Amino acid sequence: MDLPETTPTLLLSLTLLPILLTTLYTLTRPPPAIPSLPSRIPRLSITLLYMTDMRSFLSLAATALRSKNIVSFYLGPLKAYLVSSPSYIQSMFRTSANVSSDIFFLMVQTHIWNATPQDLEKFGGDKSGRQKIPLPGSEGGKRYWNGMHETVHRYLARADETNVLGNQYQRFFGERLEKFPLGEEAEVKVYEFLLRDMATAAITTINGRRILDVNPGLLGMLWEFDEIASSLVWGLPKFLNRKGWKARDRLLAATRGYLEGAMGELDGVRERDEDWDEVFGSRYAREFVAWLREEGFALQTMAGALTNLTVFGSNANSIPVTGWCVMEVAKDRRLLEAIREEVETAYEADAKTGKRVINAQTLVSLPLLQAVYIEGLRLHVSMNVTRQVIGPMEMGGVSLEKGSVLQASTEIMHYDEKIWGMEGHPASEFRPERHIQYVDEVGADGKKKRVRKFVMAGGPTDFFPYGGGVSICPGRFFAKQEIMLTVALLVSRFDIDFVGWVNKDGSPSDRPAENDVRWSGGASVPPDRDMKVTFKRLW
Repeated sequence: MDLPETTPTLLLSLTLLPILLTTLYTLTRPPPAIPSLPSRIPRLSITLLYMTDMRSFLSLAATALRSKNIVSFYLGPLKAYLVSSPSYIQSMFRTSANVSSDIFFLMVQTHIWNATPQDLEKFGGDKSGRQKIPLPGSEGGKRYWNGMHETVHRYLARADETNVLGNQYQRFFGERLEKFPLGEEAEVKVYEFLLRDMATAAITTINGRRILDVNPGLLGMLWEFDEIASSLVWGLPKFLNRKGWKARDRLLAATRGYLEGAMGELDGVRERDEDWDEVFGSRYAREFVAWLREEGFALQTMAGALTNLTVFGSNANSIPVTGWCVMEVAKDRRLLEAIREEVETAYEADAKTGKRVINAQTLVSLPLLQAVYIEGLRLHVSMNVTRQVIGPMEMGGVSLEKGSVLQASTEIMHYDEKIWGMEGHPASEFRPERHIQYVDEVGADGKKKRVRKFVMAGGPTDFFPYGGGVSICPGRFFAKQEIMLTVALLVSRFDIDFVGWVNKDGSPSDRPAENDVRWSGGASVPPDRDMKVTFKRLW
C-alpha cells in the first residue's frame, strides 16, 4: 500500500514534538530546591538540636543527604547548608573570594578566647584573607589573619620545627614512662593514663614547665573545659550552660595568671633562641605570644588565644585519637606484635647521648602504624568544617544565600560505606588493612619478600580530619608525630596485656568503649569507657 505524501511531515512533527515539550518544560519548571531539615518549631528546634544534641542532628542530616548531596537548615538567624558531594567539599576548601572560614574563627575568638570587643574588631574588620596576596578590594589595611597564619605556620607547620617538637615530646613522654619501675607489672587505665601523662608531656613540650608549676590544677581545668567546649562555640546562652561558661573562665584565668608573670621574661627568652625553655616552652608558643603583643592585643585576648591554640589545641584532639589507637592495639596481640616489630626499624642511637631514640621521620612513614593512625582519625574525629558564603556561589543548581554558612561533616563522610566499606567489614569497623597493600621487594640479600605498603583508601574530600584549604590545622604534622610516638613508645618499651573494659569509675563494664556522643561535632571524640591493662616496662 502506498503511504500518503504527508507522512514525512507527520513523522518529522512526531519526532520534534517531544523535544519541543521537553524544552518548554525546562523553561517553565520551577528552579531546583535544596531540601530543608525538618524542624518542629521553625528555625528554633533545629538550632537547639544542633547546639545540644549534635549526634542526633548528624543522624538526621545523614538520612537527608542520602537522596541529595546538600541540605539546608537554620543556625539561629543564619541560613546553613550541609554538603556531602566531593565536588561541593572541594569548592569549600578551594581558595576563593566567595567563601571564607573567618566566621568560625570569629565565633571561637568570641566564645572560647573571650577576646575583647576591640580585638574582635581587628579580626572582624580584616577582609584580606590569610594568603600572602590580599583578596581583591582589601588592600591597604592591617592584616591580622595573615599575620597570625604566617606566625603559626612558620613555627608549627614547618618540618624543621615539627621535628624539634617531636624530639622534645619524645623526651618528656619518656620521662613519664620511666616512672614505672623496670620489670614490675602495674595495672593502668589507658585513657586515664593518657589524660594525665600524655597531656603533661604535650603541655611541657609546647608551653614549658612554668604554666604547670604555677597552676597545679591545670589538667583538671583543661578536661573540665573540654567536656563543654563545643557547646560554647556557637554561643549557647549562658542560662542554658552555666557550668560550661564557668569552666571556660577558670581555664582562661589560669592561663592569664601564668602570662602575667611570664611576659617580663619574653624578650630575654627570645634572645637566647633555644629550641625549648622552661618559661614558654617551644618557639611556637613564645613567637605566637610575641606576635600578639606586637599587634597590641589585650592580655585577656592573649590568654584566650594561647589557651585555645596551645594548651587546649595540643591535647583535646590528639589525646582521644591516641587513646583509641592504643586501645585497639592493646586488645589485639597480633597487631601489637606487628606494630612492635615495625617500630623497631625506627630506632637509632642518639648522636649526643648514645641512647636509643626513635627517628620520628622514619616512624611516620611506617605503613602499619600509619594505617592505625588513619583509622583512629577516621572513626573518632567528628567535626563540622565551616565556611561562610561571601560571594556568588552555586550548588545543586541553586544560588546560595550570601552570608549563609556552609558545612561538611567528617562524621558523615568518614563513615560512608561507598568509600570505606570492605566486604565483611563495614565502614564503622576499625580495620587498618583498608590502607595496606602487599608488594614484592628484593632485599639487600637479593631475596624477594612481601612487604606492606601504605595506600590511603579515600581521597581528600572523603577524609579531612584536620579540615581543609588555607585554614587547615597547622598543628597536624606535630599531632601525627605525637600520636604515633605515643603508640610506638608504649608498645616498644612495655609488655602490655589487656585486662578488661571498665567504666570511668573503675568498675567493670558490660561492653567495650564506644564514641562518647557528647563530643560529636566538636573534633576528636573520646571513649565513653576505659580499658584496663597491665604495663611491664621492658627497658
